[in-house]
Amino acid sequence: MKTVIQQLVYAIIQFPLIPLAIIGVGMIIYREHVVAKRLGVSPTTLGALGNKWLLHHFGTRSDPDTVAFCKVLPMASHHGLWAAFGGGILSHRLVGYMPSIGSIPKPGTENLTTFQNSKTMEFDRVLKEHVDGVEQVVVLGAGFDLRVSSSTAGKSVRVFELDLPEAQKLKLDALAASGIPHSWVTYIPVDFNADSWATKLCESGFDSSKPTLFLAESVMPYLSEAMVRKAIEQIAVLSAPGSVLAKDFFSTEFVDGLKKMSKTLREQVCFSVGLSGDARAQLQSFFESSGFELTRVVLYGEETKKARPFCAITTVIKA
Repeated sequence: MKTVIQQLVYAIIQFPLIPLAIIGVGMIIYREHVVAKRLGVSPTTLGALGNKWLLHHFGTRSDPDTVAFCKVLPMASHHGLWAAFGGGILSHRLVGYMPSIGSIPKPGTENLTTFQNSKTMEFDRVLKEHVDGVEQVVVLGAGFDLRVSSSTAGKSVRVFELDLPEAQKLKLDALAASGIPHSWVTYIPVDFNADSWATKLCESGFDSSKPTLFLAESVMPYLSEAMVRKAIEQIAVLSAPGSVLAKDFFSTEFVDGLKKMSKTLREQVCFSVGLSGDARAQLQSFFESSGFELTRVVLYGEETKKARPFCAITTVIKA
């Protein structure tokens, strides 16, 4: 009965706001694609920024920095998000209405709409579990994510973020405009397809003798398989005993399906792995020559006769 009442309240609130929601969606699309193109930055750089904004406003994951950041980042539309989802947020605050976009799905029930929320929480968990046991944190392809800077504030840990120069400049400008502290983070502009990111990292003060947490979320799928394997080898060389790497993988079946539907993905997504059958064994084999030990695998999407997991997050440790 409670759910019925919540949905009814949402319908009453949202119905007259439909025109506003349509305008909001248009604002979001315009910022993420037209403005992003004008700025020379890929929309994929935004990652889960909008998801984190929603999780904050639905009370699922506190992230005031992301809200402040979205207000000043040219590619994001704070007002568009409010216009598109304000009815749901108001319903949540009034009667506890909770749509899938604002919640964390049960394991095995993730879909293309909700799995990003689960990914966000898993990378949060990895960072929280390991940040106090390392001396350095390295984020490869950091994009506009703010979890590392907010989670390491006041800690005696060095933080390095690597990303494309254009995206990194936008991030730094938005951080300054929003007043979000970040002075302890070393930002390293790098093109993973062209530059020696490992060399630049070491030149920026990274110490390979210290245990390090490496985070690589949604960056390596856009590299060739040869470059991904080389990157893992480089991370292994840079990793002192006790170092940790958290990385996501998309399944080959999932990527192949998306490529058939999207020309953009066909041009961008290069690397994937098979997750059918014994996914853990297949993922372990990917790391076996690097000296990393696979300690945790989280699969997204239920494995049935008609479906397979479409994404995985692995955590590996250097012995």
